[in-house]
Amino acid sequence: MQLDGDLAERLLLSCSALTRGAAAAADGTRLSLTQARVLSTLDRDGALRVSRLAELEGCAQPSMTGLVTRLGDAGLVTRTTDPADARAVLVALTDAGRDALLANRSALRAPVADALQHLPAPPGDLERLTGLLEDITALVSGRTSRVD
Repeated sequence: MQLDGDLAERLLLSCSALTRGAAAAADGTRLSLTQARVLSTLDRDGALRVSRLAELEGCAQPSMTGLVTRLGDAGLVTRTTDPADARAVLVALTDAGRDALLANRSALRAPVADALQHLPAPPGDLERLTGLLEDITALVSGRTSRVD
Protein backbone atom coordinates (compact mmCIF):
# COMPACT_ATOMS: atom_id res chain seq x y z
CA MET A 1 0.00 0.00 0.00
CA GLN A 2 1.30 3.41 -0.92
CA LEU A 3 0.42 6.48 1.15
CA ASP A 4 -1.01 9.31 -0.86
CA GLY A 5 -0.30 12.97 -0.13
CA ASP A 6 -3.62 13.55 1.63
CA LEU A 7 -3.07 10.73 4.11
CA ALA A 8 0.50 11.85 4.77
CA GLU A 9 -0.69 15.41 5.38
CA ARG A 10 -3.46 14.23 7.71
CA LEU A 11 -0.95 12.16 9.70
CA LEU A 12 1.42 15.12 9.97
CA LEU A 13 -1.36 17.48 11.09
CA SER A 14 -2.70 14.92 13.58
CA CYS A 15 0.75 14.43 15.11
CA SER A 16 1.19 18.18 15.39
CA ALA A 17 -2.24 18.64 16.98
CA LEU A 18 -1.60 15.74 19.36
CA THR A 19 1.69 17.26 20.51
CA ARG A 20 0.20 20.73 20.97
CA GLY A 21 -2.86 19.35 22.74
CA ALA A 22 -0.71 17.27 25.08
CA ALA A 23 1.47 20.28 25.86
CA ALA A 24 -1.60 22.42 26.60
CA ALA A 25 -3.13 19.73 28.84
CA ALA A 26 0.09 18.74 30.61
CA ASP A 27 0.72 19.92 34.12
CA GLY A 28 4.16 21.11 35.09
CA THR A 29 6.01 21.17 31.78
CA ARG A 30 8.83 23.65 32.06
CA LEU A 31 10.20 23.13 28.56
CA SER A 32 8.91 24.67 25.37
CA LEU A 33 8.38 22.30 22.44
CA THR A 34 11.55 23.65 20.82
CA GLN A 35 13.61 23.20 23.97
CA ALA A 36 12.28 19.67 24.36
CA ARG A 37 13.14 18.83 20.73
CA VAL A 38 16.69 20.11 21.15
CA LEU A 39 17.20 18.18 24.39
CA SER A 40 15.69 15.08 22.80
CA THR A 41 18.06 15.37 19.85
CA LEU A 42 21.04 15.66 22.19
CA ASP A 43 19.76 12.70 24.20
CA ARG A 44 19.44 10.59 21.05
CA ASP A 45 22.51 11.73 19.11
CA GLY A 46 24.96 12.87 21.78
CA ALA A 47 26.94 16.10 21.67
CA LEU A 48 26.42 18.19 18.53
CA ARG A 49 27.67 21.47 17.15
CA VAL A 50 25.41 24.48 17.44
CA SER A 51 25.35 24.69 13.63
CA ARG A 52 24.08 21.09 13.39
CA LEU A 53 21.35 21.74 15.96
CA ALA A 54 20.29 24.83 14.00
CA GLU A 55 20.18 22.77 10.81
CA LEU A 56 18.08 20.04 12.45
CA GLU A 57 15.64 22.60 13.88
CA GLY A 58 15.48 24.60 10.66
CA CYS A 59 16.50 27.86 12.29
CA ALA A 60 19.32 30.35 11.96
CA GLN A 61 22.51 29.68 13.89
CA PRO A 62 22.19 32.88 15.98
CA SER A 63 18.71 31.76 17.09
CA MET A 64 20.06 28.35 18.11
CA THR A 65 22.99 30.01 19.89
CA GLY A 66 20.51 32.01 21.96
CA LEU A 67 18.47 28.91 22.78
CA VAL A 68 21.60 26.95 23.73
CA THR A 69 22.71 29.85 25.94
CA ARG A 70 19.37 29.80 27.77
CA LEU A 71 19.51 26.00 28.13
CA GLY A 72 23.07 26.32 29.42
CA ASP A 73 22.11 29.02 31.91
CA ALA A 74 19.41 26.65 33.20
CA GLY A 75 21.99 23.89 33.59
CA LEU A 76 20.34 21.65 30.99
CA VAL A 77 23.24 21.58 28.51
CA THR A 78 26.97 22.19 28.55
CA ARG A 79 29.00 23.97 25.89
CA THR A 80 32.56 22.90 25.16
CA THR A 81 35.06 23.57 22.44
CA ASP A 82 34.98 20.98 19.67
CA PRO A 83 38.32 19.12 19.80
CA ALA A 84 38.20 18.76 16.01
CA ASP A 85 37.76 22.52 15.47
CA ALA A 86 38.52 25.03 18.22
CA ARG A 87 36.25 27.60 16.53
CA ALA A 88 33.18 25.37 16.95
CA VAL A 89 31.13 24.67 20.07
CA LEU A 90 29.79 21.25 21.05
CA VAL A 91 26.55 21.13 23.01
CA ALA A 92 25.86 18.18 25.29
CA LEU A 93 22.97 17.20 27.51
CA THR A 94 23.58 17.34 31.27
CA ASP A 95 22.07 14.98 33.82
CA ALA A 96 19.73 17.82 34.81
CA GLY A 97 18.79 18.23 31.13
CA ARG A 98 18.01 14.52 30.82
CA ASP A 99 15.92 14.69 34.02
CA ALA A 100 14.01 17.71 32.68
CA LEU A 101 13.44 15.93 29.37
CA LEU A 102 12.13 12.79 31.08
CA ALA A 103 9.85 14.87 33.33
CA ASN A 104 8.58 16.73 30.28
CA ARG A 105 7.87 13.48 28.42
CA SER A 106 6.06 12.10 31.44
CA ALA A 107 3.87 15.20 31.70
CA LEU A 108 3.06 15.07 27.97
CA ARG A 109 2.42 11.33 28.06
CA ALA A 110 -0.39 11.60 30.64
CA PRO A 111 -2.95 13.43 28.45
CA VAL A 112 -2.15 11.19 25.47
CA ALA A 113 -2.53 8.03 27.57
CA ASP A 114 -5.85 9.35 28.86
CA ALA A 115 -7.07 9.99 25.31
CA LEU A 116 -6.00 6.51 24.20
CA GLN A 117 -7.98 4.95 27.05
CA HIS A 118 -11.11 6.66 25.73
CA LEU A 119 -10.46 5.69 22.12
CA PRO A 120 -13.47 3.71 20.89
CA ALA A 121 -11.39 0.94 19.36
CA PRO A 122 -12.55 -2.57 18.55
CA PRO A 123 -10.43 -5.41 20.00
CA GLY A 124 -7.11 -5.67 18.20
CA ASP A 125 -7.01 -2.04 17.02
CA LEU A 126 -4.59 -0.96 19.74
CA GLU A 127 -2.27 -3.82 18.80
CA ARG A 128 -2.43 -2.75 15.14
CA LEU A 129 -1.82 0.86 16.16
CA THR A 130 1.21 -0.26 18.17
CA GLY A 131 2.57 -2.11 15.14
CA LEU A 132 2.02 0.88 12.87
CA LEU A 133 3.71 3.15 15.40
CA GLU A 134 6.73 0.82 15.42
CA ASP A 135 6.85 0.99 11.61
CA ILE A 136 6.57 4.79 11.57
CA THR A 137 9.24 5.11 14.26
CA ALA A 138 11.56 2.84 12.27
CA LEU A 139 10.88 4.84 9.12
CA VAL A 140 11.64 8.23 10.63
CA SER A 141 14.74 6.95 12.41
CA GLY A 142 16.10 5.38 9.21
CA ARG A 143 15.80 1.80 10.42
CA THR A 144 14.15 -1.05 8.57
CA SER A 145 10.56 -1.57 9.64
CA ARG A 146 9.53 -4.57 11.70
CA VAL A 147 8.87 -7.84 9.93
CA ASP A 148 5.35 -9.28 10.27
